[in-house]
Amino acid sequence: MDTTTKINDKFTISYSIFVGLLFLLFALSRDLDRIFNLWLALVPLLLLPTIVVVLVLIGCLIYHATNRRWRRVLSVVAAPVIAYLFFSLLGEFGINTDRIRFEFGKQYYLDQIARVPRTEEPRFKMFDWGSTGGAAVVNILYTLIYDESDEIGLSPEQRSTAWNQRANALCPGSHMCSILNPNPPRHIVHIKKMQGHFYLVTEFFQ
Repeated sequence: MDTTTKINDKFTISYSIFVGLLFLLFALSRDLDRIFNLWLALVPLLLLPTIVVVLVLIGCLIYHATNRRWRRVLSVVAAPVIAYLFFSLLGEFGINTDRIRFEFGKQYYLDQIARVPRTEEPRFKMFDWGSTGGAAVVNILYTLIYDESDEIGLSPEQRSTAWNQRANALCPGSHMCSILNPNPPRHIVHIKKMQGHFYLVTEFFQ
C-alpha cells in the first residue's frame, strides 16, 4: 500500500450522511404527499434517489476495494446500518415528523383553543392535518384533536354517554362520524396522544 492510499484510507461518516438523506426523504414522503398531494408522483420521487444512492454506493465500494482502501470499504458497508440506527434512535425518543409538526404549530393550536368559549363542558376542537393516498391505494386521513376531557383517547366502551352525545353532535361537516364508527378491516382508526389534551387521529381507508 503506497503513502497516498494510506492517507486516503480513513473511516468517514460522509457515506452515512449520504444514505441518511435518502432515509430522511422517505421519512418526509408522507408529509410531502399530504402537502402537495403527490399520489403516484411519490413513486418516482422515492425511486430515482434510491437508485442513485445505491449506484453511488456500489461504485464507491468497488473503487475502494480495488484500491485496497479497507476503511473506506467499511465506511460504505456500514453507512446504511449507521443511518438506520440513527433514525431508530430518534424514533425511540419519539422524534418524528408528526412530533416536529405539532411542536412548530402548537402555539397556533393553543391560540385557536383559547378562542373557544368556555362552558360547563370540556373544550373540544379539531384540526385538519391533511390526507394521503388515492384510487387503488390505502387512503390515510389525519386529524389533530384537542379534547379537554381526554375521552377521545379511551376505547369506545370507556367513553361516557355525555362525551358520545357531544361527539355525535359534531358529525355534520366534520370527520367525527368516521372516527366514531370505524369499520375494520377496511376502515381502521388509530389514536395517539401527542401532549396534554392533544391527540393525533389517523384513519386508514382501504
